[in-house]
Amino acid sequence: MAFTSEQEQGIKDMLTAFQNGKRINDLPEATGALKDMSVEVMDETGETRRMELAKAIEQAGNPIAGRYWNEANNTSTAAGYYGSLDALRQLPEKLGLGRYLVTDDRKRRKLDPFDSTRYADGTPAALDGTQGQCMWYWNGFYANIWKEGNNLIKAVTFDKPVGNGVSIWVPAGGISWLGAGVMDRTNQKLCSLISDAEQYRGGGGAALNPASYAKAPAADSPQITMLGMAATNISTTNFGNFARKRGQGWEANWFVARFVVEFLFEVIMGTENSQAAFNADKDENGLYQGGFGTGVTDMQDWGGYNGYYPLIPTSVGLEAGDGVCLVPFSLPQTEGTEGEAYKTFNVPVFFGLVHAGFGHLWRWTRGLIMDAGEEKSLVYVTPSMYADYDPATVEDKILVAECPQVEGYIKRKSYQGLCCMPTEVGGSATIRFADYLYTNAKTSKGLRVRAAGGHASNGAAAGASYSDTACTAASAYARYSAPLCYFEEDPVIPESQKIG
Repeated sequence: MAFTSEQEQGIKDMLTAFQNGKRINDLPEATGALKDMSVEVMDETGETRRMELAKAIEQAGNPIAGRYWNEANNTSTAAGYYGSLDALRQLPEKLGLGRYLVTDDRKRRKLDPFDSTRYADGTPAALDGTQGQCMWYWNGFYANIWKEGNNLIKAVTFDKPVGNGVSIWVPAGGISWLGAGVMDRTNQKLCSLISDAEQYRGGGGAALNPASYAKAPAADSPQITMLGMAATNISTTNFGNFARKRGQGWEANWFVARFVVEFLFEVIMGTENSQAAFNADKDENGLYQGGFGTGVTDMQDWGGYNGYYPLIPTSVGLEAGDGVCLVPFSLPQTEGTEGEAYKTFNVPVFFGLVHAGFGHLWRWTRGLIMDAGEEKSLVYVTPSMYADYDPATVEDKILVAECPQVEGYIKRKSYQGLCCMPTEVGGSATIRFADYLYTNAKTSKGLRVRAAGGHASNGAAAGASYSDTACTAASAYARYSAPLCYFEEDPVIPESQKIG
Protein backbone atom coordinates (compact mmCIF):
# COMPACT_ATOMS: atom_id res chain seq x y z
CA MET A 1 0.00 0.00 0.00
CA ALA A 2 1.42 3.40 -0.99
CA PHE A 3 0.95 6.40 1.29
CA THR A 4 1.07 10.10 0.57
CA SER A 5 3.54 12.22 2.52
CA GLU A 6 0.61 13.53 4.57
CA GLN A 7 -0.46 9.98 5.40
CA GLU A 8 3.09 8.98 6.31
CA GLN A 9 3.27 11.90 8.70
CA GLY A 10 -0.11 10.88 10.08
CA ILE A 11 1.16 7.36 10.80
CA LYS A 12 4.19 8.80 12.61
CA ASP A 13 1.88 11.04 14.66
CA MET A 14 -0.33 8.05 15.39
CA LEU A 15 2.55 5.90 16.66
CA THR A 16 3.80 8.75 18.83
CA ALA A 17 0.32 9.27 20.25
CA PHE A 18 -0.07 5.59 21.16
CA GLN A 19 3.39 5.50 22.73
CA ASN A 20 2.28 8.37 24.95
CA GLY A 21 -0.77 6.46 26.11
CA LYS A 22 -3.37 8.18 23.92
CA ARG A 23 -6.30 6.43 22.28
CA ILE A 24 -7.85 6.60 18.81
CA ASN A 25 -10.21 9.42 19.72
CA ASP A 26 -7.28 11.46 21.04
CA LEU A 27 -5.28 11.40 17.79
CA PRO A 28 -4.05 14.70 16.35
CA GLU A 29 -6.00 16.32 13.54
CA ALA A 30 -3.19 15.54 11.07
CA THR A 31 -4.30 11.92 11.12
CA GLY A 32 -7.90 12.72 10.22
CA ALA A 33 -7.78 10.96 6.86
CA LEU A 34 -6.12 7.93 8.42
CA LYS A 35 -8.90 7.43 10.92
CA ASP A 36 -11.11 6.21 8.11
CA MET A 37 -8.49 4.01 6.42
CA SER A 38 -8.52 0.25 6.87
CA VAL A 39 -6.10 -2.59 6.26
CA GLU A 40 -6.30 -6.36 5.92
CA VAL A 41 -5.13 -8.09 9.10
CA MET A 42 -4.70 -11.79 9.78
CA ASP A 43 -5.72 -13.20 13.13
CA GLU A 44 -4.19 -16.19 14.91
CA THR A 45 -6.59 -18.60 13.19
CA GLY A 46 -5.29 -17.60 9.73
CA GLU A 47 -8.43 -15.71 8.78
CA THR A 48 -8.18 -12.18 7.43
CA ARG A 49 -10.48 -9.27 8.09
CA ARG A 50 -10.48 -5.54 7.56
CA MET A 51 -9.65 -3.26 10.48
CA GLU A 52 -9.28 0.48 10.87
CA LEU A 53 -5.61 1.36 10.40
CA ALA A 54 -5.51 3.32 13.64
CA LYS A 55 -7.02 0.45 15.61
CA ALA A 56 -4.62 -2.06 14.03
CA ILE A 57 -1.61 0.03 15.07
CA GLU A 58 -3.00 0.56 18.55
CA GLN A 59 -3.66 -3.15 19.12
CA ALA A 60 -0.24 -4.16 17.81
CA GLY A 61 1.42 -2.13 20.56
CA ASN A 62 -1.10 -2.98 23.28
CA PRO A 63 -2.48 -6.52 22.86
CA ILE A 64 -6.11 -6.81 23.92
CA ALA A 65 -7.30 -9.99 25.64
CA GLY A 66 -11.07 -9.89 25.59
CA ARG A 67 -14.42 -11.43 24.80
CA TYR A 68 -17.59 -9.89 23.45
CA TRP A 69 -21.24 -10.65 24.13
CA ASN A 70 -23.97 -9.87 21.59
CA GLU A 71 -26.55 -8.43 23.96
CA ALA A 72 -29.27 -8.77 21.35
CA ASN A 73 -28.96 -12.56 21.79
CA ASN A 74 -29.36 -12.31 25.58
CA THR A 75 -27.17 -15.37 26.19
CA SER A 76 -24.56 -16.04 28.86
CA THR A 77 -21.93 -17.37 26.49
CA ALA A 78 -19.58 -14.93 24.77
CA ALA A 79 -20.13 -14.59 21.02
CA GLY A 80 -16.38 -14.61 20.39
CA TYR A 81 -13.00 -13.28 21.41
CA TYR A 82 -11.96 -9.66 20.99
CA GLY A 83 -8.46 -8.46 20.19
CA SER A 84 -5.60 -10.95 20.20
CA LEU A 85 -6.38 -14.65 20.47
CA ASP A 86 -2.84 -15.33 21.68
CA ALA A 87 -3.19 -12.64 24.34
CA LEU A 88 -6.41 -14.22 25.58
CA ARG A 89 -4.87 -17.70 25.63
CA GLN A 90 -1.92 -16.39 27.62
CA LEU A 91 -3.97 -14.13 29.92
CA PRO A 92 -3.95 -16.34 33.06
CA GLU A 93 -0.16 -16.66 32.81
CA LYS A 94 0.34 -12.94 32.09
CA LEU A 95 -1.83 -12.11 35.11
CA GLY A 96 0.18 -14.51 37.25
CA LEU A 97 -3.01 -16.14 38.54
CA GLY A 98 -2.45 -18.71 41.24
CA ARG A 99 -1.57 -19.31 44.87
CA TYR A 100 1.00 -17.35 46.84
CA LEU A 101 1.94 -16.73 50.45
CA VAL A 102 1.90 -13.01 51.30
CA THR A 103 3.42 -11.46 54.42
CA ASP A 104 1.89 -8.48 56.23
CA ASP A 105 4.32 -6.13 54.44
CA ARG A 106 2.75 -7.45 51.21
CA LYS A 107 5.77 -9.40 50.01
CA ARG A 108 4.64 -12.46 48.09
CA ARG A 109 6.18 -15.81 47.28
CA LYS A 110 4.81 -18.17 44.63
CA LEU A 111 3.73 -21.65 45.57
CA ASP A 112 4.24 -24.68 43.35
CA PRO A 113 1.35 -24.69 40.83
CA PHE A 114 0.74 -28.40 41.46
CA ASP A 115 1.53 -28.66 45.18
CA SER A 116 0.46 -25.80 47.43
CA THR A 117 2.45 -27.24 50.35
CA ARG A 118 5.68 -26.26 48.58
CA TYR A 119 7.10 -23.09 47.12
CA ALA A 120 7.85 -22.88 43.43
CA ASP A 121 11.51 -23.68 44.21
CA GLY A 122 10.48 -26.94 45.90
CA THR A 123 11.07 -25.94 49.53
CA PRO A 124 8.29 -26.70 52.05
CA ALA A 125 5.67 -24.00 52.64
CA ALA A 126 3.69 -23.53 55.85
CA LEU A 127 0.03 -22.65 55.27
CA ASP A 128 -0.78 -21.99 58.95
CA GLY A 129 -0.02 -18.26 58.78
CA THR A 130 3.56 -18.44 60.05
CA GLN A 131 4.99 -17.70 56.58
CA GLY A 132 2.24 -15.46 55.28
CA GLN A 133 -1.39 -15.51 54.23
CA CYS A 134 -2.79 -17.91 51.60
CA MET A 135 -3.71 -15.58 48.73
CA TRP A 136 -4.94 -15.89 45.14
CA TYR A 137 -2.92 -13.26 43.29
CA TRP A 138 -3.15 -11.21 40.07
CA ASN A 139 -0.74 -8.78 38.41
CA GLY A 140 -1.95 -5.23 37.79
CA PHE A 141 -4.07 -4.67 34.67
CA TYR A 142 -6.48 -2.31 32.95
CA ALA A 143 -10.11 -3.45 33.11
CA ASN A 144 -11.93 -2.25 29.98
CA ILE A 145 -15.67 -2.57 29.35
CA TRP A 146 -17.44 -0.81 26.48
CA LYS A 147 -20.12 -1.18 23.83
CA GLU A 148 -19.81 -1.43 20.04
CA GLY A 149 -23.31 -1.64 18.61
CA ASN A 150 -25.04 -4.60 20.24
CA ASN A 151 -21.74 -6.02 21.44
CA LEU A 152 -20.59 -5.67 25.04
CA ILE A 153 -16.81 -6.03 25.21
CA LYS A 154 -14.88 -7.00 28.32
CA ALA A 155 -11.13 -6.90 27.90
CA VAL A 156 -7.83 -6.82 29.75
CA THR A 157 -4.83 -4.74 28.69
CA PHE A 158 -1.55 -4.08 30.48
CA ASP A 159 0.12 -1.11 28.80
CA LYS A 160 -2.76 1.34 28.35
CA PRO A 161 -6.57 1.46 28.48
CA VAL A 162 -8.74 0.84 25.41
CA GLY A 163 -12.35 1.40 24.37
CA ASN A 164 -14.66 4.29 25.07
CA GLY A 165 -16.36 3.04 28.24
CA VAL A 166 -15.04 1.93 31.62
CA SER A 167 -11.23 1.74 31.68
CA ILE A 168 -9.69 1.57 35.15
CA TRP A 169 -6.30 0.44 36.40
CA VAL A 170 -6.58 -2.45 38.87
CA PRO A 171 -3.38 -2.70 40.93
CA ALA A 172 -1.66 -5.99 41.67
CA GLY A 173 -3.19 -7.72 44.64
CA GLY A 174 -4.88 -10.81 45.93
CA ILE A 175 -7.78 -12.36 47.78
CA SER A 176 -7.98 -15.40 50.05
CA TRP A 177 -7.90 -18.56 47.94
CA LEU A 178 -10.16 -20.17 50.60
CA GLY A 179 -13.16 -18.18 49.36
CA ALA A 180 -13.93 -17.00 52.91
CA GLY A 181 -12.28 -15.47 55.96
CA VAL A 182 -10.51 -17.09 58.90
CA MET A 183 -10.28 -15.34 62.28
CA ASP A 184 -7.30 -15.24 64.61
CA ARG A 185 -9.38 -15.28 67.80
CA THR A 186 -6.37 -14.44 69.97
CA ASN A 187 -5.27 -11.30 68.13
CA GLN A 188 -8.60 -10.40 66.49
CA LYS A 189 -7.14 -10.36 62.98
CA LEU A 190 -8.70 -11.54 59.73
CA CYS A 191 -6.57 -14.28 58.17
CA SER A 192 -6.29 -16.59 55.21
CA LEU A 193 -4.73 -19.79 56.47
CA ILE A 194 -5.33 -23.48 56.97
CA SER A 195 -5.21 -24.67 60.57
CA ASP A 196 -7.19 -26.86 62.96
CA ALA A 197 -5.91 -24.90 65.96
CA GLU A 198 -8.36 -23.54 68.53
CA GLN A 199 -6.97 -20.06 67.87
CA TYR A 200 -8.56 -20.13 64.41
CA ARG A 201 -11.85 -21.85 65.23
CA GLY A 202 -14.42 -20.97 62.57
CA GLY A 203 -18.12 -20.17 62.65
CA GLY A 204 -18.90 -17.89 65.58
CA GLY A 205 -15.78 -18.99 67.46
CA ALA A 206 -17.37 -21.83 69.44
CA ALA A 207 -18.25 -25.47 68.86
CA LEU A 208 -21.88 -26.21 68.02
CA ASN A 209 -24.18 -28.43 70.08
CA PRO A 210 -25.13 -31.38 67.84
CA ALA A 211 -28.21 -32.02 70.01
CA SER A 212 -29.67 -28.81 68.59
CA TYR A 213 -29.85 -30.20 65.04
CA ALA A 214 -31.95 -33.18 63.94
CA LYS A 215 -29.53 -34.20 61.19
CA ALA A 216 -26.23 -33.26 62.85
CA PRO A 217 -23.08 -35.29 62.18
CA ALA A 218 -20.86 -36.61 64.97
CA ALA A 219 -19.72 -34.17 67.64
CA ASP A 220 -16.09 -34.48 66.53
CA SER A 221 -16.78 -33.57 62.89
CA PRO A 222 -15.45 -30.18 61.71
CA GLN A 223 -19.01 -29.15 60.80
CA ILE A 224 -19.75 -29.26 64.55
CA THR A 225 -16.39 -28.40 66.18
CA MET A 226 -15.83 -25.55 63.66
CA LEU A 227 -12.10 -26.33 63.80
CA GLY A 228 -10.46 -25.74 60.42
CA MET A 229 -13.52 -23.86 59.17
CA ALA A 230 -14.20 -20.33 57.90
CA ALA A 231 -15.24 -17.55 60.26
CA THR A 232 -18.82 -16.28 60.10
CA ASN A 233 -21.33 -14.41 62.27
CA ILE A 234 -19.24 -11.23 62.00
CA SER A 235 -20.40 -7.97 60.41
CA THR A 236 -18.77 -6.54 57.31
CA THR A 237 -17.63 -3.57 59.40
CA ASN A 238 -15.84 -5.79 61.90
CA PHE A 239 -14.37 -8.02 59.18
CA GLY A 240 -12.88 -4.87 57.64
CA ASN A 241 -11.54 -3.58 60.94
CA PHE A 242 -9.94 -6.96 61.68
CA ALA A 243 -8.34 -7.04 58.21
CA ARG A 244 -6.91 -3.52 58.55
CA LYS A 245 -5.01 -4.63 61.65
CA ARG A 246 -2.51 -6.17 59.22
CA GLY A 247 -1.52 -2.71 58.01
CA GLN A 248 -2.09 -0.49 55.01
CA GLY A 249 -3.24 -2.31 51.90
CA TRP A 250 -5.25 -5.03 53.67
CA GLU A 251 -9.04 -5.25 53.70
CA ALA A 252 -11.99 -7.66 53.82
CA ASN A 253 -13.31 -8.32 50.30
CA TRP A 254 -12.97 -4.73 49.08
CA PHE A 255 -15.33 -4.29 46.12
CA VAL A 256 -12.43 -3.96 43.64
CA ALA A 257 -11.12 -7.38 44.68
CA ARG A 258 -14.63 -8.73 44.23
CA PHE A 259 -14.72 -7.15 40.75
CA VAL A 260 -11.52 -8.99 39.83
CA VAL A 261 -13.07 -12.37 40.71
CA GLU A 262 -16.22 -11.75 38.65
CA PHE A 263 -14.59 -9.97 35.71
CA LEU A 264 -11.67 -12.36 35.17
CA PHE A 265 -14.00 -15.35 35.37
CA GLU A 266 -16.17 -13.86 32.61
CA VAL A 267 -13.26 -12.94 30.33
CA ILE A 268 -11.22 -16.12 30.79
CA MET A 269 -14.07 -18.66 30.82
CA GLY A 270 -16.19 -16.85 28.22
CA THR A 271 -19.47 -17.00 30.09
CA GLU A 272 -21.44 -14.81 32.49
CA ASN A 273 -23.05 -17.88 34.09
CA SER A 274 -20.72 -19.37 36.70
CA GLN A 275 -23.11 -22.31 37.13
CA ALA A 276 -22.93 -23.30 33.46
CA ALA A 277 -21.83 -26.89 32.97
CA PHE A 278 -18.17 -27.57 33.69
CA ASN A 279 -16.03 -28.47 30.68
CA ALA A 280 -12.46 -29.64 31.31
CA ASP A 281 -11.61 -29.28 27.60
CA LYS A 282 -10.67 -26.05 25.87
CA ASP A 283 -12.52 -24.93 22.74
CA GLU A 284 -11.25 -25.04 19.14
CA ASN A 285 -9.29 -21.83 19.74
CA GLY A 286 -7.54 -23.20 22.82
CA LEU A 287 -9.64 -21.08 25.18
CA TYR A 288 -11.28 -22.05 28.45
CA GLN A 289 -15.03 -22.53 28.28
CA GLY A 290 -18.03 -23.17 30.54
CA GLY A 291 -18.69 -22.63 34.21
CA PHE A 292 -18.37 -24.76 37.33
CA GLY A 293 -21.78 -26.36 37.57
CA THR A 294 -23.79 -26.42 40.78
CA GLY A 295 -20.80 -26.10 43.10
CA VAL A 296 -21.75 -25.83 46.77
CA THR A 297 -25.26 -24.45 46.26
CA ASP A 298 -27.68 -27.40 46.62
CA MET A 299 -27.42 -28.30 50.30
CA GLN A 300 -30.56 -29.89 51.70
CA ASP A 301 -31.81 -29.00 55.21
CA TRP A 302 -28.73 -26.99 56.10
CA GLY A 303 -30.51 -25.66 59.20
CA GLY A 304 -31.19 -29.19 60.43
CA TYR A 305 -27.57 -30.23 59.75
CA ASN A 306 -25.65 -27.53 61.61
CA GLY A 307 -27.71 -24.34 61.75
CA TYR A 308 -26.34 -22.69 58.59
CA TYR A 309 -22.76 -22.64 59.82
CA PRO A 310 -19.83 -23.46 57.45
CA LEU A 311 -19.84 -26.84 55.75
CA ILE A 312 -16.60 -26.99 53.76
CA PRO A 313 -13.25 -27.11 55.64
CA THR A 314 -10.63 -24.60 54.53
CA SER A 315 -8.33 -27.46 53.49
CA VAL A 316 -10.71 -28.66 50.76
CA GLY A 317 -9.26 -28.01 47.31
CA LEU A 318 -5.70 -27.79 48.60
CA GLU A 319 -4.65 -30.60 46.28
CA ALA A 320 -5.89 -28.70 43.21
CA GLY A 321 -2.99 -26.22 43.24
CA ASP A 322 -3.46 -23.59 40.53
CA GLY A 323 -5.85 -25.84 38.63
CA VAL A 324 -9.19 -25.15 36.95
CA CYS A 325 -11.24 -28.09 38.14
CA LEU A 326 -13.88 -29.59 40.42
CA VAL A 327 -12.90 -31.23 43.71
CA PRO A 328 -15.34 -33.74 45.26
CA PHE A 329 -16.07 -33.34 48.97
CA SER A 330 -18.51 -35.38 51.07
CA LEU A 331 -20.21 -34.19 54.24
CA PRO A 332 -20.17 -36.72 57.08
CA GLN A 333 -23.45 -38.57 57.55
CA THR A 334 -25.92 -37.79 60.31
CA GLU A 335 -24.75 -39.31 63.61
CA GLY A 336 -26.02 -42.88 64.02
CA THR A 337 -27.04 -43.18 60.36
CA GLU A 338 -25.57 -45.94 58.21
CA GLY A 339 -24.70 -45.62 54.56
CA GLU A 340 -23.19 -43.08 52.23
CA ALA A 341 -22.21 -39.48 52.94
CA TYR A 342 -24.91 -37.00 53.86
CA LYS A 343 -24.13 -34.92 50.77
CA THR A 344 -21.33 -34.76 48.19
CA PHE A 345 -20.37 -31.50 46.48
CA ASN A 346 -18.13 -30.77 43.51
CA VAL A 347 -16.21 -27.77 44.82
CA PRO A 348 -15.08 -25.38 42.04
CA VAL A 349 -11.46 -24.23 41.74
CA PHE A 350 -10.56 -21.36 39.39
CA PHE A 351 -6.78 -21.20 38.91
CA GLY A 352 -6.48 -22.07 42.60
CA LEU A 353 -9.37 -19.92 43.86
CA VAL A 354 -11.60 -22.32 45.81
CA HIS A 355 -15.36 -21.91 45.23
CA ALA A 356 -14.64 -19.61 42.23
CA GLY A 357 -16.49 -16.74 43.89
CA PHE A 358 -19.87 -18.37 44.50
CA GLY A 359 -21.71 -20.77 46.77
CA HIS A 360 -21.04 -22.14 50.26
CA LEU A 361 -21.01 -18.81 52.19
CA TRP A 362 -22.11 -15.29 51.32
CA ARG A 363 -19.19 -12.87 50.98
CA TRP A 364 -19.72 -9.46 52.60
CA THR A 365 -18.36 -6.72 50.32
CA ARG A 366 -16.64 -3.60 51.65
CA GLY A 367 -16.30 -0.15 50.08
CA LEU A 368 -19.66 -0.26 48.28
CA ILE A 369 -22.96 1.07 49.65
CA MET A 370 -26.49 0.97 48.23
CA ASP A 371 -28.86 3.68 49.40
CA ALA A 372 -32.40 2.30 49.24
CA GLY A 373 -34.53 5.43 48.93
CA GLU A 374 -38.21 6.01 48.35
CA GLU A 375 -37.96 5.74 44.56
CA LYS A 376 -34.39 4.69 43.73
CA SER A 377 -31.66 2.39 45.00
CA LEU A 378 -28.43 4.25 44.28
CA VAL A 379 -25.02 2.55 44.40
CA TYR A 380 -21.93 4.37 45.66
CA VAL A 381 -18.30 3.24 45.73
CA THR A 382 -15.41 4.54 47.79
CA PRO A 383 -12.62 6.19 45.76
CA SER A 384 -9.73 5.07 48.01
CA MET A 385 -9.19 1.86 49.98
CA TYR A 386 -6.14 3.27 51.76
CA ALA A 387 -8.23 6.03 53.38
CA ASP A 388 -10.55 5.60 56.36
CA TYR A 389 -13.85 3.97 55.43
CA ASP A 390 -17.25 4.85 56.88
CA PRO A 391 -20.20 2.73 55.69
CA ALA A 392 -22.67 5.05 57.43
CA THR A 393 -22.46 7.82 54.82
CA VAL A 394 -22.37 8.29 51.04
CA GLU A 395 -21.08 11.86 51.15
CA ASP A 396 -17.47 10.91 50.43
CA LYS A 397 -18.36 8.30 47.82
CA ILE A 398 -18.96 8.21 44.03
CA LEU A 399 -22.41 7.49 42.59
CA VAL A 400 -21.93 4.78 39.94
CA ALA A 401 -25.18 2.87 39.38
CA GLU A 402 -28.87 2.43 40.14
CA CYS A 403 -30.20 -0.96 41.21
CA PRO A 404 -33.77 -2.22 40.68
CA GLN A 405 -36.00 -1.98 43.74
CA VAL A 406 -37.54 -5.38 43.02
CA GLU A 407 -35.82 -8.74 43.16
CA GLY A 408 -35.28 -11.08 40.23
CA TYR A 409 -32.77 -12.81 37.98
CA ILE A 410 -30.12 -10.42 36.65
CA LYS A 411 -30.24 -9.35 32.99
CA ARG A 412 -27.75 -6.48 33.17
CA LYS A 413 -25.12 -5.32 35.61
CA SER A 414 -23.00 -2.19 35.74
CA TYR A 415 -19.19 -2.17 35.72
CA GLN A 416 -19.12 1.59 36.31
CA GLY A 417 -16.61 2.27 39.06
CA LEU A 418 -15.99 -1.51 39.09
CA CYS A 419 -19.18 -1.95 41.14
CA CYS A 420 -20.55 -5.12 39.45
CA MET A 421 -24.07 -4.32 40.63
CA PRO A 422 -27.31 -5.36 38.89
CA THR A 423 -29.12 -2.67 36.91
CA GLU A 424 -31.89 -4.77 35.35
CA VAL A 425 -33.74 -7.91 36.44
CA GLY A 426 -36.33 -10.09 34.73
CA GLY A 427 -34.10 -12.80 33.34
CA SER A 428 -33.96 -16.45 34.36
CA ALA A 429 -31.61 -19.07 35.73
CA THR A 430 -30.39 -19.84 32.20
CA ILE A 431 -29.85 -16.49 30.43
CA ARG A 432 -27.23 -13.77 30.82
CA PHE A 433 -25.83 -13.71 34.36
CA ALA A 434 -28.32 -16.40 35.47
CA ASP A 435 -27.89 -15.14 39.05
CA TYR A 436 -30.27 -13.39 41.39
CA LEU A 437 -30.65 -9.94 42.92
CA TYR A 438 -32.27 -10.08 46.34
CA THR A 439 -33.48 -6.73 47.64
CA ASN A 440 -36.12 -5.51 50.06
CA ALA A 441 -35.79 -1.87 48.97
CA LYS A 442 -39.55 -1.52 48.46
CA THR A 443 -40.22 -2.13 52.13
CA SER A 444 -36.96 -1.30 53.91
CA LYS A 445 -35.10 1.96 53.32
CA GLY A 446 -31.60 3.15 54.16
CA LEU A 447 -27.99 2.17 53.53
CA ARG A 448 -27.29 -1.42 52.59
CA VAL A 449 -24.16 -3.44 51.86
CA ARG A 450 -23.69 -6.11 49.19
CA ALA A 451 -23.24 -9.77 49.98
CA ALA A 452 -21.94 -11.62 46.93
CA GLY A 453 -22.00 -15.12 45.47
CA GLY A 454 -24.85 -16.83 47.33
CA HIS A 455 -24.72 -19.61 49.90
CA ALA A 456 -24.94 -23.38 50.11
CA SER A 457 -28.70 -23.72 49.67
CA ASN A 458 -29.43 -20.96 47.13
CA GLY A 459 -29.49 -23.45 44.22
CA ALA A 460 -29.81 -22.01 40.71
CA ALA A 461 -30.11 -18.45 42.06
CA ALA A 462 -26.49 -18.52 43.22
CA GLY A 463 -23.48 -17.57 41.11
CA ALA A 464 -20.65 -15.06 41.11
CA SER A 465 -22.98 -12.15 40.21
CA TYR A 466 -25.59 -12.98 42.87
CA SER A 467 -26.19 -9.90 45.04
CA ASP A 468 -27.97 -9.70 48.39
CA THR A 469 -28.66 -6.03 49.20
CA ALA A 470 -30.98 -6.44 52.18
CA CYS A 471 -28.44 -6.14 55.02
CA THR A 472 -26.77 -3.29 56.87
CA ALA A 473 -23.06 -2.96 57.63
CA ALA A 474 -23.79 -4.12 61.19
CA SER A 475 -25.53 -7.37 60.16
CA ALA A 476 -23.92 -10.67 61.17
CA TYR A 477 -25.16 -14.19 60.38
CA ALA A 478 -23.96 -17.80 60.46
CA ARG A 479 -23.78 -18.13 56.65
CA TYR A 480 -21.92 -14.86 55.89
CA SER A 481 -18.13 -14.48 55.78
CA ALA A 482 -15.59 -12.14 54.14
CA PRO A 483 -12.29 -13.19 52.51
CA LEU A 484 -9.11 -11.27 53.31
CA CYS A 485 -7.74 -9.20 50.40
CA TYR A 486 -4.87 -6.82 49.72
CA PHE A 487 -3.53 -4.45 47.06
CA GLU A 488 0.07 -3.42 46.40
CA GLU A 489 -1.12 0.13 45.70
CA ASP A 490 -4.35 1.98 46.39
CA PRO A 491 -7.13 0.75 44.01
CA VAL A 492 -8.32 4.27 43.21
CA ILE A 493 -11.65 4.83 41.48
CA PRO A 494 -11.49 8.10 39.48
CA GLU A 495 -14.14 10.77 39.92
CA SER A 496 -14.87 10.45 36.18
CA GLN A 497 -16.78 7.25 37.01
CA LYS A 498 -19.54 9.29 38.63
CA ILE A 499 -22.91 9.15 36.88
CA GLY A 500 -25.80 11.64 36.91
